[in-house]
Amino acid sequence: MRVGVLGTGRVASVLGSRWAAGGHTVVFGSRDPAAEKARQLAARLGANATVGTLADAVREAEVVLLATPYDAAQKLLESLGDLGSRVLIDCSNPLKPDLSGLVVEGGESAAERIAGWARGGRVVKAFNVASTATMAQPRYDGQAASMFYCGDDRDAKTLVRQLVADLDFEPVDAGPLRCARYLESLAMLYIHLAVREGWGSHCAFRMRRRDPPPL
Repeated sequence: MRVGVLGTGRVASVLGSRWAAGGHTVVFGSRDPAAEKARQLAARLGANATVGTLADAVREAEVVLLATPYDAAQKLLESLGDLGSRVLIDCSNPLKPDLSGLVVEGGESAAERIAGWARGGRVVKAFNVASTATMAQPRYDGQAASMFYCGDDRDAKTLVRQLVADLDFEPVDAGPLRCARYLESLAMLYIHLAVREGWGSHCAFRMRRRDPPPL
């Protein structure tokens, strides 16, 4: 699969590098490919990944990962123009600076707002409820951590499900894109546990299911 990654930070580098290591073709997009962070990332990449401009990352991509802070998303997406039905994975969390809550109001999620800014894009929410430590190694005691995803386009969700599974997560379909508001709230619970309750970054959610007992 051809994957464009918008950003060169920790989430971008971990997810993009792992997809490239698994055989996907990955192009990281940076506002300044000559910047030190972009050059350091380029030096660590294998044969399946390169670093270019934001436009380079989108140009040939089937799926684009938006791995920038939420407050930078609108300007970046509007600068890209029409995404031409590409799948856009939103992994952002609209956090207040002090991590005390979310900046979105009125029940609307960041993902739903991003869907309005991403002209022509098919938005799927994913990768917002795990630390980069878990993204790098999703297995805990031999069991895969769950990764929730949601969106309104069935084919887009199928592609994202495959990318989730390729990273050794357990994919969990959380429903339509409006359910992103629940995933963003779940991220707040994760942050509370990891930061304020001392669990740290090496913890993850996992869904379990069993058949109901006979009547």
